[in-house]
Amino acid sequence: MKLVTSALIMTFLSFNAFAARGPASSEKPTEFKFVFNPQKYVSATKDQKNPSFTIVKTGVSKDVAFKLAAKDCYQKLTGGKYPGEERGLDIIDICANPKM
Repeated sequence: MKLVTSALIMTFLSFNAFAARGPASSEKPTEFKFVFNPQKYVSATKDQKNPSFTIVKTGVSKDVAFKLAAKDCYQKLTGGKYPGEERGLDIIDICANPKM
């Protein structure tokens, strides 16, 4: 199960590689806003609440901007540390389902 979780996390983070491509000559970057709500999925523990937060990203498409925002969301919620299998899957679920 740990292997599956690691594979899911790596796949999720590797989406950023697609976003690294430069814009086509006819596409102009656009700003997109994504609202993430961790409280919906993860119960507030350790005397901290998880209010909604917004990430604004610029990309040539909404898909490109979403991939960048999802990576930032994961980094924000994990603090750069391995969150554990169950919590990691919850965080991936949060970052993969923003309000738009």
